[in-house]
Amino acid sequence: MASRRSPELLVALLFGLTLANTAGAKVYCCEDANGRRQCGDVLPQACYGRAYREMGPQGTIKREVSAPLTADEIARRNAAEQQKKDDETRQAKQRRLDQALLETYASVEDLDRRRDKDVADIERSIEEARKRDKELRTKRQRFEKEAEFHKGRDLPRDLAANLRSIDSELASQGKLIEDKTRELEATRARFEADRARYVELSSAAAKQR
Repeated sequence: MASRRSPELLVALLFGLTLANTAGAKVYCCEDANGRRQCGDVLPQACYGRAYREMGPQGTIKREVSAPLTADEIARRNAAEQQKKDDETRQAKQRRLDQALLETYASVEDLDRRRDKDVADIERSIEEARKRDKELRTKRQRFEKEAEFHKGRDLPRDLAANLRSIDSELASQGKLIEDKTRELEATRARFEADRARYVELSSAAAKQR
């Protein structure tokens, strides 16, 4: 037959169960909209959407939970993250450009020679286009004088066709000169920027040696 438990043993068992339950207890506390402290063994309704603390039975803070971000805070956070991402992308691109620049030219003098060659090539193209433009204008003047003999009448078919052809080529040469002039300016600006960056990178590398 099972032995009977003494009242003292039952009390001790109950006391132990109470301590075990208390040891695992959690308390949630926050400040409500009016600044008053609200606590409970479950999260009080006044704490919904607010920062709160999860505390142990001895009052020690076990966990702190921040309030949910507002729409403005989320927008600012997203903007900051996007800015960081853009900065990292820009820096990575600059590193690739710097590496390509250092691999393309052996020295500043090498860069200068390449610049002079490219600039000279474009200037030569512009000069040839201007020369052709001058030839076309001289030729057109001859056709214009011939057209004066037909003033007040329809121009002969061949003469009219020649004038249209010259005008079309003059327009093309004018466009070519404009494009090449812009290319010349862009090339000079690019080499100027590349040269300054090359000197900067070379100086930095020399100081690290």
